[in-house]
Amino acid sequence: MEKLGEYLQKHPARTAKVSRRLTRRIKQELYSKRYGFVKVAVYTYKYLLAKTADEDSKFTFTYFAKELIDEPDAVIRTLLSHPEPLIKSLGADLLASYIKAQNPVDHQMRAVAPLVSAACELARRGGSAQQQLTIASLRAVAAFLGLCHDLKTLPANLEEIEAAVLHNLDPSGASKGTAPDELTSHGLAHGVLLQFKPFLQAGRQGMGGWQTSWDISTVYRVMETLFRYLDQDGRWQQAETVQRLMDIVQSSCSDQPFPLFTALMRHSSAPGLRPDERVVVINLALQQPPVYSLSAFSVALQELPRALTADRTSVTDKLASTVGAAIRKLAQEVGDAAQLCEAISSVLRQHATPSKQAQACLQCVLTAVHVLPTFPESGRTFPGGHAPAQLLQQLAAIITVWGPAEADSRAIACELMLAVLAACGPGLRDEKQALGLMDMVLQMAGNVSLGTPADVATMGRVLAACLASRKPELLLHGVRLARVLLAEALTYTPLAGAAAVVERAASRAAGIERPGTGNEEADRLWGVALLMLVNNLLSTLAARANCSHLLPLRFSIPPDACTSLKEENGSLVSCSLLFEGNPRSVEACLRTVHAEWPVEHWYGKVLDALCKGSLLQTHYMHSLQNVVFEPFAAHAMPGLPATQHLAAAQPAAAAAAAGASSDGTFVGGTAARSGRDNAIAHISSKLEAMARSRVASIKRERLNLQHVMDMLTDGEADEASDAGGRAAAAPTAGGSASAPGAPASAAAIPTPAAVSADDVALTVDDVLDVVAALDQLPQPAARGPGTLEMADLVQRLEAITG
Repeated sequence: MEKLGEYLQKHPARTAKVSRRLTRRIKQELYSKRYGFVKVAVYTYKYLLAKTADEDSKFTFTYFAKELIDEPDAVIRTLLSHPEPLIKSLGADLLASYIKAQNPVDHQMRAVAPLVSAACELARRGGSAQQQLTIASLRAVAAFLGLCHDLKTLPANLEEIEAAVLHNLDPSGASKGTAPDELTSHGLAHGVLLQFKPFLQAGRQGMGGWQTSWDISTVYRVMETLFRYLDQDGRWQQAETVQRLMDIVQSSCSDQPFPLFTALMRHSSAPGLRPDERVVVINLALQQPPVYSLSAFSVALQELPRALTADRTSVTDKLASTVGAAIRKLAQEVGDAAQLCEAISSVLRQHATPSKQAQACLQCVLTAVHVLPTFPESGRTFPGGHAPAQLLQQLAAIITVWGPAEADSRAIACELMLAVLAACGPGLRDEKQALGLMDMVLQMAGNVSLGTPADVATMGRVLAACLASRKPELLLHGVRLARVLLAEALTYTPLAGAAAVVERAASRAAGIERPGTGNEEADRLWGVALLMLVNNLLSTLAARANCSHLLPLRFSIPPDACTSLKEENGSLVSCSLLFEGNPRSVEACLRTVHAEWPVEHWYGKVLDALCKGSLLQTHYMHSLQNVVFEPFAAHAMPGLPATQHLAAAQPAAAAAAAGASSDGTFVGGTAARSGRDNAIAHISSKLEAMARSRVASIKRERLNLQHVMDMLTDGEADEASDAGGRAAAAPTAGGSASAPGAPASAAAIPTPAAVSADDVALTVDDVLDVVAALDQLPQPAARGPGTLEMADLVQRLEAITG
């Protein structure tokens, strides 16, 4: 071999000929199964490839490329695909030598990548029974990674290479703390794994002063492959193996631990993991150094609910407690209420519809919000008493729109709402936010099908938070709201005798259904609960407005009328999950209040009490009487139905609003359907008005046409008469007059102005004719804002109804 090398240095043009003869010899000896001669030829190739690295070499590795890798039956591929392990080992050794002979200036990176993939497959299948083959394959992989580092290039088969290396690691950790022994497959695999460190250093400067080009996605690719390896055969429970791998990763990204934290959090929700394995992954994530506390909390709030719901049948108490502890720890590191709620709001945008994952997310959010009182004093409350508007809107939508099947989620949202309002310090100071919450309370009061004792208690505490700032404007809105709540409560009053007969007849004639769910006993209990809410609101107004004269206006409610609610320390407290009470006391209470306290009479007494030295009387002076009697005008939150009163659900509607269809998907609640119905009715009225106006216009055009036809008929008749008769019909100086002989029908024709749009009897055929006529009209020219066209209305109607 030395003589052959010296010969090629003197005659480099003969290199191709020598390579062809070596290739023929290898294939010939493989056919004859004389593997000793094959080994000699392969080692000759390895010797010559090593000589190409010399500075004074007259030939390069490319002289051998045609026979070794380019041809369809190239030598290296032939050796790697041979059935004998010895021959495969020779092929892997030759591949390693060929890769080592390359350099950053002259290389064949893409050509050798498929051969490296074949070597990875051999390394995975070799195992301990074929140590020589495994070691040779890993050496080829190591040489390829070294070439990638020299070229500062990311290998396309990165995951395949990493999986082959991890497969040959020593799970017992025998090589921990010592230099890897590259004479064994385990030691060599450990050494190759260390070559992955640069891929875990996104954007860092290498030893040679160059800047790596790996982005964060490369880091995640390496980590995800590592985690998939640990997912197999219960390796997450092998603490020594996990710790050894984590040490390698942590040493690679010691100054950038956030990617490792993020990758672990994401993997905690990976499918197929057992609950105890998820616990290990979450604890490993929490062991990372605390950096970017707000981002870490956001990532955890996105991933941990998925971990809780990844496998519905195997959620354990240990996993739930671990998730709760992680949320509390990460929330504590944020330390600022405003930033924490902003992160919560951004995550809740992904859960606009009910689901198990949305409920788990709400539970995690509630755990985080409960940490607010432990924050530093400067971060416990929102600046200026302004609660996060986006978060309030999201919680209000959950409370008022989600159906009865999501009672648990609505209850958690209520607790969240109260915890967020508690962080406002002395109370809400933003009038729009307070009005939006009052509107939410009004919608909850009108939605009897979803009402629970906990909802009423939440309504009372929300109103207390809205009035805690003692601002006169908010106190005035609270007084107006009390009037509306009382009217809502009295709608459930049972009527008897002639009054009931008259009411049923009037409602039947007007097509109006009695409010409620149809269960009169439940509806009446809801009415009593609203009376208790009004009582609590009066107590709050009396304390905030310095008006003790409001207290005698509280209604007398028997204790057994509603045993599900009680008033403690100025707040309503829920005593049971469902409403309970004596039906007779409930009926008697509603009838007594309805008879003794008509709404307007009671409201007048409220005004009299306010005029006796209250904070409102001091602020508004003589104008108090006028402003008090103005209607309650709430500021509707985005995402909630536009109307203040939600339509009462019938039993069948309540069942349909349970939140799931036959295939388990969410359909929608009564509140959302009511909001769509109102919008449809609003646009339908506009369509009907347009159609009615169009029909009236068509009839006016028909009258004009009839008038012209009559005039033409009269003209033909007049041609047969004398010229004098025609002259007599001409207009005079004092005005115009009809001819004495003109037909009476012509004089009786009404003018176009005589037809009014309101007088036109509109039928279905008329509307269809109008729509067909409008569809055939050409598109109008572009112009500024004006009256809505039919196409615009139809587009909006489709957007609302879906």
